[in-house]
Amino acid sequence: MAEPENTFQETRMTLGEHLEELRKRLFRSVLAIAIVFGFAWWFKEDLAQRVMWPWRDAVARINQELVVRFEDELKAHPEIPRSTYFRTEDVSSKDLRDPIDARLTAFSIGDSFFFSLNISLYFSAIIAGPFVLWQLWQFIAAGLYPHERRMVHVYFPFSLMLFLAGVAFCYLWVVPTGMYFLAITLPTEQVHTVMGLEKYFDFLSTLCLAMGAMFQLPIIMIFLSSMGLIEPQTYSKYRGHFLVIALIIAAIVTPGPDWISQVLMTIPMYVLYEVGILIAYWRARPRRKPKSDGTIS
Repeated sequence: MAEPENTFQETRMTLGEHLEELRKRLFRSVLAIAIVFGFAWWFKEDLAQRVMWPWRDAVARINQELVVRFEDELKAHPEIPRSTYFRTEDVSSKDLRDPIDARLTAFSIGDSFFFSLNISLYFSAIIAGPFVLWQLWQFIAAGLYPHERRMVHVYFPFSLMLFLAGVAFCYLWVVPTGMYFLAITLPTEQVHTVMGLEKYFDFLSTLCLAMGAMFQLPIIMIFLSSMGLIEPQTYSKYRGHFLVIALIIAAIVTPGPDWISQVLMTIPMYVLYEVGILIAYWRARPRRKPKSDGTIS
C-alpha cells in the first residue's frame, strides 16, 4: 500500500534553517525600508508639500469664499471702509486683511522634526511595504497548503490595490472637504483658525488609514463567502443594518461634527458592500459541468 503523500516534504526545514531564513528575510526588509527612508528624508521638503496639500486646498477655498463674501458686504454697505476686510483701499486688490494661513504651525521646537520623521516613515511603509510583505509571504508560504498559497496569490494584490485606492480617495476628497467644513464652523471674524503640524498629521493619517482599511470590505466579504462561513443571501438581507453601521463607523472615525465628511466615508463603504455582494453571488453560482457526450448541462 502506497504511503500518503506528505504535503510539506519539499519544504521541511530544521529549526536552524528556519531561523536563518527568517534572518535573511528580516535583513532584506529592514534594508529596503532604510533605503526608502533615506530617500524620503532627503526629499522631506517636497514630501511635506504633498502631504500639506489637503490643508492648502481647504484654505484656498475658504479664503476665496471670504473675498466674495466681503465684496458683497462692501457693495451692500458702501460706508464700510474697504480696509476693514482687505489690506488696502484699492478695489483691484483681493488681499484679505486677516486670511487663514495656509502654512502649518509648529507649537514646539521639535514639531517640524517629528512631522518630517512621520512623513518619511509613512512613505517608507507605503513604498517598501509590498516588498516587506512579499518577504514575509516567502517565509510563511512553506508552511501552507497549495490551495492556501493560491488563495493568498489571488486576494493579496486586490487587497493592496483597494487599500491604496482608499488612501488616495481620502487624501483627495475626504480630508480637504472635512477640513473645509471644520474650519468654517464659526465665522473667521470670531475664530482665527490655525492648524498645528502634529494635529494635522494625526487627522490626515487617521482618516487615510481608516479609509484604506474600510476599502478591504469586499475582500473580507468574498473571503467569508468563499469559505462557506456567510452566504451571499445574508449580505443582501442585512443591507439596511450595514448602512446604519457604516454611518456609525464614519461618525466615530471622522474627528469633526460635520456631516459632509461622514457622508463621504459612508458612501464608498456602502458601494463597496454592494460590490462585495455582487461578487459573492457570482462566485457562489453553480458551475455547469459537461455531460458525457461533451455538451454542457
